[in-house]
Amino acid sequence: MHRVFKVGKFLAAGVPAGLVALPVNYILVESAHINKPTAYAIVLIFQVTVNFFICRHFVFEKTSASSVRAQFLQFMGGILAFRSADWALYSLLVGFFGNFFLILQVINAVLFAWLKFRFSERVMEGREEKNLKR
Repeated sequence: MHRVFKVGKFLAAGVPAGLVALPVNYILVESAHINKPTAYAIVLIFQVTVNFFICRHFVFEKTSASSVRAQFLQFMGGILAFRSADWALYSLLVGFFGNFFLILQVINAVLFAWLKFRFSERVMEGREEKNLKR
């Protein structure tokens, strides 16, 4: 049950940046006339940065011996790798379903949530893989 609660907190922690990301993506595409994949890449970097600090303070236990800077760099690198896959899938799908680009953004967030949670937990709490199987 603890794991379910923590995943719920992780998902909830993504909501503030996600709520800001949707209108920012819309403005970048519709008002600034930035192409959809580029606008989404900008939004992803913003989201990852905000989510690091929210997750660090509200979701994960501070059990890692790593410094905040080291955690941030590891988190940013790993999450951006997931987000690169997210971006690639988004870019492919938006080619087919371009009018639904905001819906595709939400679908991708859900698809990658569990993988990002597991990775983030490991970075923030410094847990070994064998301890993740509770």
